[in-house]
Amino acid sequence: MDSSLEQNQPPVRVLIVDDEQLVRFALRAILTSDPSIEVIGEASDGAAAIEQVRMHRPDVVLMDVSMPGVAGPQATEAIIAQSSAKVLAMTGLRAEEHMLQMLRVGASGYLLKDEPPQRIIEAVRRTAAGEPVLSAVNAAQLVRLVVADEGGTERGAALARIEGLTERERDVALGVAAGATNQEIGARLHIAPGTVKTHLEQVFVKLGVRGRLQVGMLVERAGLGPVDI
Repeated sequence: MDSSLEQNQPPVRVLIVDDEQLVRFALRAILTSDPSIEVIGEASDGAAAIEQVRMHRPDVVLMDVSMPGVAGPQATEAIIAQSSAKVLAMTGLRAEEHMLQMLRVGASGYLLKDEPPQRIIEAVRRTAAGEPVLSAVNAAQLVRLVVADEGGTERGAALARIEGLTERERDVALGVAAGATNQEIGARLHIAPGTVKTHLEQVFVKLGVRGRLQVGMLVERAGLGPVDI
């Protein structure tokens, strides 16, 4: 995209919702370090978040899951029903049931609080652009849940597609299915993250997919992974 066009885009307007003041402070510091993001408010619980959305109409709501009073899932459902804001769940909870609950009520993604700052910034941008966002750990969890529901009915077709990959591309695909980042895959395979990205682009082309979740699902369907990273 033309950089001049990017500069002319209005900033992504973000509301931070978390019952811990220190967490809100840290998230504000991270997000305001990027000129493409504007933090327009904070809320310490779900009820306050709903009111803030009515008042300020943010583009993205960073939503904690577990809060006293109106918790994340209830607030998310109300916000999506009454506005065009996209909700990105941001939590320290790794349990699958919390992730599924937030996704079911309409959250655009589920991110863990221990993600690096740049990853948080990128996740907010992607959420504003309408892209689904999941932490690597939760992406792997979701893949396993979806494929388990299929009961192995697509294993043969998935294996045939995986066989078209080179050995290194297959290793990268297995890493993706495990929920690993490019940096983690590169460290395991002793190659640079940029080289992992190049291999992954070839994996996308050969498998006919557009994202990491789809790669993970194919690997799971084939019964080949994930492996531990």
